[in-house]
Amino acid sequence: MRSYRWAILAVLAGLAAGLASAAVSVKLELIIFGFNIMYIVSPLLAGFMESYVAGRKYGASTGALSAILVFFAVNIYGWLFPAEPIQWNVFTVGGLLMAFQAAFPTTVNFILAAAITYALGLLGKGLGDRLSGGDGTVALEYGPHGVGIGIAAGEAVGDPGDLDGLRRLAVERMLSDAESMGGRGVVDIEVKVTVIGGELVAVTATGTAIE
Repeated sequence: MRSYRWAILAVLAGLAAGLASAAVSVKLELIIFGFNIMYIVSPLLAGFMESYVAGRKYGASTGALSAILVFFAVNIYGWLFPAEPIQWNVFTVGGLLMAFQAAFPTTVNFILAAAITYALGLLGKGLGDRLSGGDGTVALEYGPHGVGIGIAAGEAVGDPGDLDGLRRLAVERMLSDAESMGGRGVVDIEVKVTVIGGELVAVTATGTAIE
């Protein structure tokens, strides 16, 4: 069983390294564009030191607890007891984001992944709506009315630039499917356009085959 003593010592080592680097940064006034580098360097150094000691002595991760503690410590100092007020600019905001990333890497990476996935989803939906002219479904009617005998379907996949041709091909395949059922026409046709990976579209035509 692992000794939790090394886990505690790893956190303390990270905390000491982070706070020491913050003290040096303040003492030497290591400021870039009105932003002290301790906001970025100190949490990173704390997390590195803690992870190094934990990996060598404890044999498992301790969650970079010292990086989180140092993150809060330097920000409390910087915002409540500043020797020089922090200047708001693009570098300040970027530095704070990097410091937050250093202290909470898993949370930030999850948020970024979720945001990117959501953005790609919106992009795909927008492309699909633009290609189909609405919600991705185009209602049609084709053939004489009669007794429904089943659902016929046809699909075509290809380049978005050939959307009209893909629609025709999907409808032709749907009609062939209806004919194979013994149908003489199709009604209540729907043609749906789906974007695949941002580079291809799949056009699916479905309808009720009738006798």
